[in-house]
Amino acid sequence: MAAMGSGSNSEGEERVLSHGDVVLLRSDLAILRGPCFSNDRIIAFYFAHVSAGLQDDDLLLLPPSIPYLLSNLPDSAVVAAVADPLRLVLLPVNDNPDASIAEGGSHWTLLILDNATSPSAPRFVHHDSLPGAPNLPVAARLADALRPLLSGSDSKRDTVPLIEGPTPRQTNGYDCGVYVMAIARVLCAWWNNGHDHREGDWFQAVRREVDAHSVKAMRADLLQLINTLIQEKAKANSTSKGDTDPGSLQ
Repeated sequence: MAAMGSGSNSEGEERVLSHGDVVLLRSDLAILRGPCFSNDRIIAFYFAHVSAGLQDDDLLLLPPSIPYLLSNLPDSAVVAAVADPLRLVLLPVNDNPDASIAEGGSHWTLLILDNATSPSAPRFVHHDSLPGAPNLPVAARLADALRPLLSGSDSKRDTVPLIEGPTPRQTNGYDCGVYVMAIARVLCAWWNNGHDHREGDWFQAVRREVDAHSVKAMRADLLQLINTLIQEKAKANSTSKGDTDPGSLQ
């Protein structure tokens, strides 16, 4: 399961890190060691971390809970408050059909509202690491909820295309969430590097930099990042030399 809305299972679990609005649990570290699906906490944590390094406010990474709510409980006023008038919005997509099931869903993908590469011709881009793009119907429902963000008449907004972006294929049944984070990392680097106009968009960067090897390495990178943040927070909060040991992630 993709563990959408897994926060409801966190009662009594050991908290290892508070980062912004996200609280990571020791069980999340076990997920990253794999082989396991990523849950919404891990994706929300990484998106918050990457967001802190962005160089401007025109790119927004939303935690999984917001696109899930927008897709299932669309409200044009809420949608407009979330992202207008941003140029690029990254939204994790989960196929959980029932919000009452805390760990429902079996697949993560990434939907991007792209007002950046051609402002006069906005588009939605969907990245799905499984053949056949099984999450496309879910992404299409979310795209429809986001159309009020687009400029122009209703008829013009309705014709904004939803396309499948190039996405390397996962080689197992559990790495879809890590692919979402890996693509987001590449896209944010492309953005911070000045939206490399020689390539037009981020597609070539995704083709070059995301594959099974880089996704496997990203799990280790995330564990190291979390460990570093735990160490830094422990040092900042310690009041005596004996309090500086934050514990082990082992």
